[in-house]
Amino acid sequence: MKKKYTSLLIVCNGLLVIALLTLLSIHFFNKSKVESKITYIDNVKLFNGFNMSKDLGRINNEKIEKQKKILDSLYTIYSIFTKESNLEKAKEIENSLRKEDQELRKINDHFSKEVSQQVWNRLNQYIEEYGESNKYEIILGTQGNGNIMFAQDGIDITEEVLEYVNNKYEGN
Repeated sequence: MKKKYTSLLIVCNGLLVIALLTLLSIHFFNKSKVESKITYIDNVKLFNGFNMSKDLGRINNEKIEKQKKILDSLYTIYSIFTKESNLEKAKEIENSLRKEDQELRKINDHFSKEVSQQVWNRLNQYIEEYGESNKYEIILGTQGNGNIMFAQDGIDITEEVLEYVNNKYEGN
């Protein structure tokens, strides 16, 4: 009888040790997944979805459209003078066309360089705050051109960050 209890006790202890080891390994495996604080953001999606980018884009598009209308009008006038063989007036308008075309290029350059830089400066500030408050070790940025070739599901935080930066931008 004593031998049965001893055998039963050994088997129960063995099962308890196995169960305990299984629970501990599951706990540590899940804990290491949760503690993985390396994430990434789709830069293009973030930039295009950021309200500041949209606001500045609308302002810039209004300027571009206005400038395009000026160019179209000048081109129409230029065409009329050219058909009428009024070369002196056509030459005047041609000079104005060049000047207005340069102005359009300046507007485009301004947006693509300076305004984009303003947006990225603000985004970087907000992303740093977001990363610190959520205790991320690294937030990588990708543009879909090979920077990050593979990532596990769940570490793309673009949508969360986009919501955060838009709330910050709107003053919330």
